[in-house]
Order: sequence, then C-alpha cells, then structure tokens
Amino acid sequence: MTRGGMESVEVFTSEGKGRGLKAQKEFLPGDVIFAEPAYAAVVFDSLTHVICHTCFKRQDRLHRCGQCKFAYYCDRTCQRAAWLNHKNECSAIKKYGKAPTENIRLAARIMWKIEREGSGLAEGCLVSIDDLQNHVDSFGEEEKKELRADVENFLEFWPSQSQQFGLQFISHIFGVISCNGFTLSDQRGLQAVGVGVFPNLCQANHDCWPNCTVIFNNGNHEAVRSMFHTQMRIELRALSKISPGDELTVSYVDFLNVSEERRKQLKKQYYFDCTCEHCKKQIKDDLMLALKEGEGKPSAETVKEVIQFSKDTLEKISKARMEGLYHEV
Repeated sequence: MTRGGMESVEVFTSEGKGRGLKAQKEFLPGDVIFAEPAYAAVVFDSLTHVICHTCFKRQDRLHRCGQCKFAYYCDRTCQRAAWLNHKNECSAIKKYGKAPTENIRLAARIMWKIEREGSGLAEGCLVSIDDLQNHVDSFGEEEKKELRADVENFLEFWPSQSQQFGLQFISHIFGVISCNGFTLSDQRGLQAVGVGVFPNLCQANHDCWPNCTVIFNNGNHEAVRSMFHTQMRIELRALSKISPGDELTVSYVDFLNVSEERRKQLKKQYYFDCTCEHCKKQIKDDLMLALKEGEGKPSAETVKEVIQFSKDTLEKISKARMEGLYHEV
C-alpha cells in the first residue's frame, strides 16, 4: 500500500511486529526516504513564549497573537501559515481563559483536524489516526490515572460548538500521543522544544541497530517567494545502503545504551520486548561498558581531543541546520 508522496515505501505486515514499512527502491546512506509534515504539533508548555508555534525555531523577538495572547510566531508569514490550525485553538483559549497543557493542546489540534477533514486517510498518509496504536489497554494504574485527568481536562477545554467525540476515542487520541508522539527540536537541533504526531513515521518499527534515522527540518519560511520555501517536517533518512524490499527501521531509544537499559525503556514506554539480535546476543555491550571506573581510562590528552572533536562536530551540525543543508546533518 502506497499513497501520494510516499511512493518509495510500502506498509506491510512485519513478522512478530505487526505493521511496518519497507523500501520500494534502493537508498544510499544519507538519502531522504520520505518527508512528512506533522499531522498536528505543539510547542512545550515551558517554551511557548520563546519558540515559533509554526516552524519551532527559537528567535530573539517573536510576534504574539493579538487575540489569544498565547501563540508566538517568527513573523506574519509563520502566523498566516499557522492560522488554519490555530483558529479554533485561539477562540477556545480566549473562552477558557488560559492555555491548557501541551497534551491537551495537541489532542485538541488532532481532533479539530479530524473535524475539518474526517477521520479517514489524510492527504499523504498511509494510515489514519484511527488505526494508530494507543496501548491504552497496557497502561498501569498510574498511567490510567493520568489518562483520566487528561480526558477530564480536555472536556473542560473543548468547545461545546465543536464536534463532540466519545470518551473511548478521546482516550485513543491521548494513547496515540503517549506512544507515538515525536519530539521536535529547535533549528540547532540541540534542544527539544515541542511534540508532534506523524502517522507515516509511526509505521516504522524499532531496531537497536536501525538502517534509518529521523531528522527534524524546521523549514525555510523566510524564502516564501523562492523554490526553497519549505514547511516544517520530519525526514526519514537512510543510515546504510537499503535494498528494495528491506524493512525500514529506526531506534525508539538511545541505541548507545546497553541492551538491558534499552529493553527496559522499550517495555516501559512502548510495551514490547525487544527481540532484535543486538539485544538477544548483547552485541556491542562490551564496547558500551569498556570504560568502567578505574579500568583503562584514556589519557587527559585523548579526552581533550575527543571533546574538541565533539565541539567541532556540533558546530558543523548547527551551521548546516541554520543554512538548511539537512543532507549534511
């Protein structure tokens, strides 16, 4: 199954994993396999006044929405681009008297989009929001308590004139956010500034040694009259050579952790036991644990060289991001 703009990948049933994505053609390291705009995304509560609510870039001076006094934008271009998604939110915040938490705002944006477009397949999406995993049935008591609180707060915020959804569907949306929300970064890529839902990306299964990585591209909203005008999106890029028919995988957790830590985090946040070869055979764990306290510590000069190399690399990454050269990142 493929869909507009996603011709290079196909949804298939991956043995032991459920749905997955596989390549329809060959990709080389660094190639963009697909790019996907957010179905819905919001800035974190603590950063709403310093991050643009459209492109998620950090700016010294931002324009505030004159109506709700909550949303901030780089300029009029970003503000106009945001209006479709902010319109309902703007009036709801004014009526409610304050902005709700990021989870409530993201759930509301998802449901306003469903109200506008229906709950079927959105343009460019391989699956619908209805079909995304929510794992609500696997929630522990504390998670269920938090879910009930989110649903109650959502119902207080949700306008009576908007389409009304059942409790089960609202719970489904919060479950989707919990296990499928993707963290967004600022233009330097060094700070998490928001969260979004990307239905196509959600179909990529986990592997502790993946063949793909995800890069967040903030877009170039300043170049509105040029061919380089792009919208905020994620890019799935190849880490190694990928052949037609190969499954596309990403790491849901930090793959530099040892296998035991990775498996614990995957079980806690994503509710599955990782059975990849790296976890089963604890491949490369010896490298991760090679420098224990007092065992073969590197020289001060080596540490100094590694720190300088890391600083230089981060500077190159930051420069490439600022210049929109995401293929170099």
